Amino acid sequence: MKTKLSVFTALLLILTLSCASALGATANAVIVAPETAKVIAPFSGTLRPFDLTQGETVAGGDVLFEIDTIPVYAQQAGVVGAVLAVEGDDASGVISRHGAIAVIEPELALYIDADTDYAYDDDDNRYLHAGETLYLKCGNEKGVGRVTSVNGEDYIVEILEGAYDVGDTIRCFRESAMPSDSETGRGKAKRYPDVTVQASGRVAKVHVQSGDKVAVGDLLFEMIDAQSARDASPVISAPVSGAVTLMQVVTGAQVYRGMLLCEIADLTTLELSAEIDELDLSVIREGDMLSYTLDAYGDQVFTGTITEIRPIGTARQNATYFDVRITAPQDAAVLPGMNATVMLP
Repeated sequence: MKTKLSVFTALLLILTLSCASALGATANAVIVAPETAKVIAPFSGTLRPFDLTQGETVAGGDVLFEIDTIPVYAQQAGVVGAVLAVEGDDASGVISRHGAIAVIEPELALYIDADTDYAYDDDDNRYLHAGETLYLKCGNEKGVGRVTSVNGEDYIVEILEGAYDVGDTIRCFRESAMPSDSETGRGKAKRYPDVTVQASGRVAKVHVQSGDKVAVGDLLFEMIDAQSARDASPVISAPVSGAVTLMQVVTGAQVYRGMLLCEIADLTTLELSAEIDELDLSVIREGDMLSYTLDAYGDQVFTGTITEIRPIGTARQNATYFDVRITAPQDAAVLPGMNATVMLP
């Protein structure tokens, strides 16, 4: 009886080994994207709100992020006389050469440099107040002005209405009818200096051109970090089409030049990454064809070519595994992260 049992056990073992040999070894694999584009910050700044998420697919050229710019607004209403900086210029260089990145001619260009020497002989007429309205006269031309500053007997009147020329002698009155006993003095018409627009950093966008009329608060320029490249843009677009495999930032994050923002996997260059036990490396070589199944496609068998056997292994549980790359199927829709089983010879 023992002899028959021993023979049966031996036959069973031989059959098992034979089947195992026929089936061959297998290896776990996963679909990967070998070509990955890194999206980095072109300069330092703050990220504006965005809705990009990991796993999302994007097309080349899609806007992914935008870095806040530093706005430069008009501080004076008037006409833009000259725009001295263009996109990409370093403001400090332009200012050192021209004194400004733009010049605005004030809307109210003339003022009166007045004094009370010819005021009517009344103490009240010699006591001016900043902000009060005066009525102006030069020959037959009448106008209106506003006192902007007072310094003893001297005062400045901004001309609000009236057609006067630089150098005109203009009389000032407290009353609109301009009786002589309301005269507060007189002075020469002068022109305010042009307003020089100052800024620091690199010019990202120019919003005005010579001859434009601007009001206080109008946007003139947008500036970015001076350390950025001349062609840097606050708008960061996808360099390739693919899937976002890594997100490193959130809305409102402070970023610095060269910082990794996200990674995009090129979905047109997918392949299998198989973990091959060191004991099985002897039965494969680059160029061999291997069969594999994909979990997403059940028992359907695909074939691929070994394109690379990477030379550095990873030790795990007393064994070393090597990364072997195999071409992905062309007749099935696959995505990074899909699991597969590779059949070895």
